[in-house]
Amino acid sequence: MDRICLSIAILPMSQEFGWHPSMQGIVQSAFLYGYMATQLLGGALADKYGGKIVMAAGIAWFSVASLLLPAAISAPVVAAGLTVPAILLARCLVGLGEGVALPTMSNMIAKYVPKEAKGRALGLAFSGFHSGNLLGLLLSPLILMNFGWRALFYTFGLCGVPLLLLWMAVVPGKEQQQQQLERRVVCRKSRRGSRDVSGSSGADVTIGQLLSSRATWAIILVNIVNHWGYFIYLNWMPTYFNQALGFDLRSSSFLAFLPWLVMACGSSASGLLADTLVARGVPVTNVRKALQTVAFLIPAIALQVLSQPGITPTAAVACMTVALGTTSLGQAGFVANMSDIAPNAAGKMFGLCNTFGSLSGILGVTAVGFIVEATKSFAPVFQLTSALYVLGTIAWLCMCTGERVF
Repeated sequence: MDRICLSIAILPMSQEFGWHPSMQGIVQSAFLYGYMATQLLGGALADKYGGKIVMAAGIAWFSVASLLLPAAISAPVVAAGLTVPAILLARCLVGLGEGVALPTMSNMIAKYVPKEAKGRALGLAFSGFHSGNLLGLLLSPLILMNFGWRALFYTFGLCGVPLLLLWMAVVPGKEQQQQQLERRVVCRKSRRGSRDVSGSSGADVTIGQLLSSRATWAIILVNIVNHWGYFIYLNWMPTYFNQALGFDLRSSSFLAFLPWLVMACGSSASGLLADTLVARGVPVTNVRKALQTVAFLIPAIALQVLSQPGITPTAAVACMTVALGTTSLGQAGFVANMSDIAPNAAGKMFGLCNTFGSLSGILGVTAVGFIVEATKSFAPVFQLTSALYVLGTIAWLCMCTGERVF
């Protein structure tokens, strides 16, 4: 919610501060600078100290940072002409806190969830992840129209307090999780004989070793393409519905809700589908390749349709829903593949790959503003993203493996 609320607030903020689309893109990309900076750090810390404490620190950090944004825009700051730097800094700080979340999640699932249930676990985790976008899109216009855009950041920042308390109360610590892991390893050894199944620790695998693998670069390339599209959807979809299709603020937010709803449902479905296929004997490599191919090629087609002139609002919403919803299959594709090839260094692997992805998101979100300002159209953005999906699919099919590498 802290992340997506700016995609709604950017509309009244742009009117208040006189921002053109290029400046809107710069402001919305600020989050990703911080988000990128803590991907690798968060994964490495989670691999070393456990996910519970790292995630707790991230929750506390991004909640406080969300509260800082409206507070930072004081009268003296505005009078000094420092409004934009203050907003950029505040959003960057939010990104620093949220950057540890996904690497930490990947670490915990890779270490403590059995392989046969890994897809479902990732699917459920990402469903919760996308549900935050859903709640943000539902609540943001209501809060904004009644209390103003500044109230969005105060409200969602304060939501971090009960979230942090719940996390600390419910999630087991590293020692408890390690005991569960050791019991599972003992059970595996008893079934397979005395052969060691634990593998190397995450700390034993270096970044250089990860980058030396073709399998890692397959994930990096797909992550770059995925994040290019994902963060464009996340940050620009309400603006597209408002400015290109003519919907008002509330309608734009609620219409953007539908694609995220489909994506949340698709995340759980993709994990269940992947685990079912693996359980039936389909090689993991084939499962990862097939699901990621569908996750890219269907959106590529939908975006080509979306870029056509004269498309109706109904068709545009349908295309956006198909594009965003289908990409959720990638959570059982390239995302799950990180723990396939490096189960004991999944946090580090996720952080490394997501660093490249976040950089792509920065470039994409920023570029959209300049492209729309220059062309007065979102069509070139959709066409470029569609082409990237095709190229990403080719790279994935040539380089992906579902076998353990590290």
